[in-house]
Formats: sequence, C-alpha cells, structure tokens
Amino acid sequence: MFLKSRKYTFLGFLTIIIWGTSAIFTRNLSTSIGAYTSAALVNLIGGVVVLGRQMVIKKEFVHWKEVTWKYWPICGALFVIYTASSYVSMSIVEKDEAVITLVLIRFLWPLFTLIFTIPILKAKASKWLIASVAVSMIGIIIAKLGNTIFDLPNFIHNIFFGEDVLGYLLGFAVAISWGLYTNLTKKYIGLLDVDGVGIYMISAAAILGVIALNVDEPRQFSGILILQILYAGIVVGSVANVLWNLSIKKGNMLLVVLTSNFLPIISTIMTSLLLGVGITVPIIIGSLLVVMGTMWSKKCFRDNIIGTKYEI
Repeated sequence: MFLKSRKYTFLGFLTIIIWGTSAIFTRNLSTSIGAYTSAALVNLIGGVVVLGRQMVIKKEFVHWKEVTWKYWPICGALFVIYTASSYVSMSIVEKDEAVITLVLIRFLWPLFTLIFTIPILKAKASKWLIASVAVSMIGIIIAKLGNTIFDLPNFIHNIFFGEDVLGYLLGFAVAISWGLYTNLTKKYIGLLDVDGVGIYMISAAAILGVIALNVDEPRQFSGILILQILYAGIVVGSVANVLWNLSIKKGNMLLVVLTSNFLPIISTIMTSLLLGVGITVPIIIGSLLVVMGTMWSKKCFRDNIIGTKYEI
C-alpha cells in the first residue's frame, strides 16, 4: 500500500513538471503559428480527448442536468477568456526576458482564487491577506525591474508605458479569469460529479478558430510544432488533469499540494532554461516572493476554509 501511495504521489510531481513546461510551449506555438490558431488547435485536441474519456466513463454525464444553467455560459465564457489571454499574452511580449515576468504573473492564479472566495463563496480571511498579496506583487516588480527597481522614473515607465504592458495586463487576465472560474465552478457545481471542461475546450476552439480565420497569423507549421500541439492538447490539457486527480485521491495529498505551491519557481526555471535566458538574482528573489505571498495568503484563510464545504 505504501509503494502504491508513493507511485501516485510521484504522478503528482510529474503533473507539476508538466504544468511547469506549459508556458514555453504556449510561447513557441503562439509566435510560430499564431495565438488564435494554436489556441484553437490545442483546445480542439484536448477537448476531444476529455470528452472521449467522459464517454467511456459514462457516470460523469449523470449529474449534468442537476447543475444550474448559469454554470455553462458564465464558466464557459471565463474559460474562453482564460484560454485566449494565455496565448495572446505570450504572442505579444517582445523579449524572452519579458516571458519570465509574464509566467510569474500568470501563476498568481492561486492567489486570485483565494481572494475571490471572499465575495463568491463567502469565505473570511484575516487582515494579513492584503500584506500577503503585496508580497506577491512586489515579487513580480522585482523580477521585472531587477537592478533598476530603485530608479523611480524607470519604474513608472515600465509599469505604465513599457512595450510589454498589454502582455502583462493579459497575464493578469489569465490569473483573474481562472480564479473566478475556479470559485464559480465550486459555487455552481458543489459536490456534484460534473466537469464541463471538455465542452468548454471545444467551445473555445470554435470561437478562437473563427477569429483565427479572420486575422493574419504566420501558421508556419512543422513536424516539431505539430508534436508540440499534440503535447499541449493531450498531455497538458487532459492527461495532466487526470494524473493530478489520481495523485490527490490516492497519493500523499499534503506533499503534492505543498509542492504545487512552488509552481512559479519551477515554471520560471524551466522556461528560463528552455528559452536560454539567464536566471538572474532578481528573478529568483521575485519567484520566491510570489511563492511566499501565495502560501501566506493560504494561511490567512486556513482557519476559515479548511474543514468547510469551501475547502481549497
């Protein structure tokens, strides 16, 4: 039994590594074949795999009619926003160094997920939540500005007038939309065994596919890029979620969840290595601060959330 538990715990670690690679593949696909084209293809493939699995395990369709109608349009719209923002943000940042900052911004989603439990799930947090959010935001600033952080004019210029501002704003849209999606899914579904992500992926593929046909994108396909599309759609989009659920249910959940808190660092390091970008001290400090802020924010909720129906 111990060996079995360890195997499923390892699957959780493998899932975290897979998720850590997602940013670099999103970047490659967005810049090579276009943000909308790649997002449509990846979601189409992933959606087919997810729905195919649900058709095999037919019990997952049993409770669909019991879900409030609000779940489908509201969570579906948030999923499309999340997907589009993920790919478009990666396609418009100019330099590889900016991708590292964008990765950290995207991984603020656990923080926003916690924050949105307050208005959506009526959770309560301690007064230290604001401080924990500030720590994560400072981490983003340090990673972006590096040694120029004490140069106030340069700071203001980078934040409000820098060339990658739109990409960073879309990065926040990624984190915020996923935080909303997670909480509203919890609110509308509760404990029902329902997962509409397959439908959402197909819907996102259809919407973004129509947009792709009406915009000018490079669409420079190659054998390697096709493999990356398959990896992003099948491995990242569907297999990773299955492995994660297995690890949470049958492995050492505490260890796996604790490790997942370090996703910003893991993803930053892997993205830096794959892009050939040097891992600087400000990037390391910024990543650590994002992790510290997220973990601190969870502690602000712990006494109020753990053990209730709003458990995260």
